[in-house]
Amino acid sequence: MFQLRIDPKKTALFFLAIVVSLTVLHSIALTVFFYTGNDEVLNVTNYVDLDIEKNIPSFYSAFAIFLCSLLFFCISSLEKKQGRRRCYWLGLAAVFFFLSLDEALVLHEGLGDLTEEYINTTGILQASGLLYFPWILPYGILTTLLGVLYFRFILRLPRKTSVLLILSAIIFITGAVVFDMLGGREAEVNGYYSVTYTVLYTIEEFLEMSGIVLLMYTLLDYIEKQFGHLCFSLQIQER
Repeated sequence: MFQLRIDPKKTALFFLAIVVSLTVLHSIALTVFFYTGNDEVLNVTNYVDLDIEKNIPSFYSAFAIFLCSLLFFCISSLEKKQGRRRCYWLGLAAVFFFLSLDEALVLHEGLGDLTEEYINTTGILQASGLLYFPWILPYGILTTLLGVLYFRFILRLPRKTSVLLILSAIIFITGAVVFDMLGGREAEVNGYYSVTYTVLYTIEEFLEMSGIVLLMYTLLDYIEKQFGHLCFSLQIQER
């Protein structure tokens, strides 16, 4: 029987290496494009551009977020076996499953279009400046509600887990919201091919992916501390 033990630190370092590699490839490709201005280079760049959907980095992000969803579901099942409440963990599993679908299928852009149409029609706000990417508005509201609902639950967790969960959320939200808002304002003023916009969305995506890696480590560490080592076994039966 083959058995693979999942080590939290080694797993996190492996995924962090992928994040750094994708960021470096993206940076090299964009630097070459800005230096040459060659459209053929741009075609190649699209495969590794962190701002392009349905390419290598976006599928990696969807996969990493989906793994976090599986880990949340795994914890919920283990908590149930211990006779403890699982609803909070199960809720987070559902949230991250949706986020993985969003990353893979670009659902937030459709929601952004609906939000832009609504706020422009009602005249409440204007889809410009920091709200140039209007999907931030509904996602920001939902994230705030989620934070309020889960605040007491997170504080009741072991101190290390609580701190790391909050830190991973801060890193992810700083990228997904703060730098996306700054990038939106830059894109509105100078377009999507400015160096400043490129730098802003590179930082944005790196923070998002790094936040997910830290979350992955946090969940694996929690499983190991609370329930023992997480292992995958493969048994081959001979005929």
